[in-house]
Amino acid sequence: MATTATNNWKLGLFVVLGVITMLAALFWLGARRFQRTSFPTVSYFDESVQGLDVGSPVKFRGVTVGNVADITIAPDHRHVQVTSEIYLDAIRRLGLRDRAPRKGEEFLNPLLRMQLVSAGITGVRFLQTDFFHPGRYPEPTLPFEPPWNYIPSVPSTLKSVGDTAMEVVNRLPDIETRITETLTTMNAALGSFDRFVTSLQSEHGSFDRLLVQLRTTTTGVGNEIAAAKLPETTASIRSTAGAVSTTASGFGEMREDLEATLATLRETLDSVRAVADALERDPSALLRGSRPGEPPPEVTK
Repeated sequence: MATTATNNWKLGLFVVLGVITMLAALFWLGARRFQRTSFPTVSYFDESVQGLDVGSPVKFRGVTVGNVADITIAPDHRHVQVTSEIYLDAIRRLGLRDRAPRKGEEFLNPLLRMQLVSAGITGVRFLQTDFFHPGRYPEPTLPFEPPWNYIPSVPSTLKSVGDTAMEVVNRLPDIETRITETLTTMNAALGSFDRFVTSLQSEHGSFDRLLVQLRTTTTGVGNEIAAAKLPETTASIRSTAGAVSTTASGFGEMREDLEATLATLRETLDSVRAVADALERDPSALLRGSRPGEPPPEVTK
C-alpha cells in the first residue's frame, strides 16, 4: 500500500508540472505576440468577405506578416473595409520599411496589393499581400478618398473566375448568333457543292472524260520531253562550252606569240626601209659598199 501511494504522488506531481510548463509556454508565446510592434493598414474589397474574421492572418507568400483587426462597411456602403495590423519586424524583413510609416509621407510600396484567399475547402479565408503588376492589376477607383494608410486590393481568384463565367454567360447570345450565321454559311456552301456534283453527274461522264484527256495530255508531254533527250543535249552543250573555253585559252597564248612576231617584223621592215633610203641617196653603194668612215644608214623607227 505504501508503494502505491508513492507512485500516485509522483504521477500527480508530473501532471501538475506538465500543466504548469504548458501554461508558461502559452503565456510566453502570447506575450511575445502581443509585444510585436505593428501599424494599421486599410483595404477595401468589392466582393464578399465571407470566411474572413477578426484575427485572421495576413500572409506574404505563406509567411504571416499581420492579422485582421477590424471588418466593417466602407463609407460608400458598397465596399467592405478591412483594417489589418502589419508587424513592423515583418515589413523590415521584406525591406519595405525600417520603421512604422507616418501620416504625410509615402506609405508602403505602391505595387503592394491585398487579396482574399480561401484556405482549402473549409470556407475559411485570410488576406494575402504581394506585389502585383500595375498594368494587369491597376489601383481600383473608389468613390471616396481613401486614408493615408491605404493598400489597394485585387479581386480574389474565386471572384475572377465568377466574373469570367458571367462574362461568358453574357456573351452567349452573341456566340449563338455567330454559330447560327456560321451554320447558315456552311449550309449554303454545302448546297453549292451539291449542285456542282449534280451538274457533273448530269453531263453523262464529261468530267471523267476531261480527266482522261488531261491524263493523256500529261503522258504526251512526258514522251515529248523524253524524245527531246534533254540530258544528252545538255551534256553536249556542256562539252562544247568546255571546248570553246580551251580554244579561248590557246588563242590567248597564240596572241602573245603573234605580238612578238609582229614586233620583230616591224623592226625588219624598218631596217629594209633604211637600206632603201641609203641606196636611193647613193646607188653606187650597192657595188662598192659603204665608204670608210661613213656611218651605216640609220634605222628610222
